[in-house]
Amino acid sequence: MNINIDSLDVKDLPRSWYGLVVAKRRSGKTVLTEYLLKELYNMGRVNFCFLFSKTDAGFDFIPREDRFKDLEMLTTIVDNYKMMNQYNDCCPKSKQIKLHTVAIIDDMAQDLKDKNNKILVDLSINGRHCCKFGENFSLSIIILSQSLKLYPRTVRLNCDFIMFNAMSSILETEMVLNEFFYILGSSRKDKQKGRELYHKLVGYQDFGFVCIQNWKQCIKEYNDYLKVYKAII
Repeated sequence: MNINIDSLDVKDLPRSWYGLVVAKRRSGKTVLTEYLLKELYNMGRVNFCFLFSKTDAGFDFIPREDRFKDLEMLTTIVDNYKMMNQYNDCCPKSKQIKLHTVAIIDDMAQDLKDKNNKILVDLSINGRHCCKFGENFSLSIIILSQSLKLYPRTVRLNCDFIMFNAMSSILETEMVLNEFFYILGSSRKDKQKGRELYHKLVGYQDFGFVCIQNWKQCIKEYNDYLKVYKAII
């Protein structure tokens, strides 16, 4: 099958984005995310990070006071950004708040079942509206998980991007195929092409990830919305 898929150019990411990185344990999720943030930092598109993690592991560049073991503080952070967004809307451009923040949520999928943590679902749908005003003002969310099926379909389809390598189960493989690899056609031939491309991409190199760019429009071929991405160490 002769389909060329380019590498992800992180400059193409929306100003504020909502991303999901899915891979089995020890498959490189943290390393990939750290590399993504480093690229964005070097471009001036990230200058502040929060970490929400039960284990508090990884991301050594994030100081202790910006690390949390539950999602309660995320609500406060989002509310603060909404207030700053309102300020930017009514003040001169020269006085607007300039801040690019990323909140990293590491393997806390079970908290989605808690009615008090519906903020993750709400952010996937409306999160980009937290920072509408100000060219240099953004709030982005990235979720790391070992399983895709723990997240509601609403979250999956409203993510700006999803990155993954080989899925942990046949059920999740079929989920990815049905939601993202058959959108160019639903015939038997089209589905076979999508399935072959999936298996080609997830095995293209060790610790390599496939990136689905959900924010893309006017999709005519796979390369319009599918990319590959790997941390260069």
